[in-house]
Amino acid sequence: MTRLERKITLKDYDFEVTRGVFGLMDAVMLKTYRITEEELDKICEIATDDELELFTKEERTLSESRQILKFLNEKIYSQR
Repeated sequence: MTRLERKITLKDYDFEVTRGVFGLMDAVMLKTYRITEEELDKICEIATDDELELFTKEERTLSESRQILKFLNEKIYSQR
């Protein structure tokens, strides 16, 4: 299932927040980037501190958004 296909299935889904602030941040990332928990775990394992900072920035430039997409395509989706 692609991220765009997941948009349809996740757009009205509210993620349960069970671990306080950290759970809230996970839920925001899952919904914002339309990724699964397994993909989020993989991102957290392999991303550098700078890459993780890009994921959590509230406002990004177009260049930073491209960096995130490049990271997802090269390190997450191409390894399936």
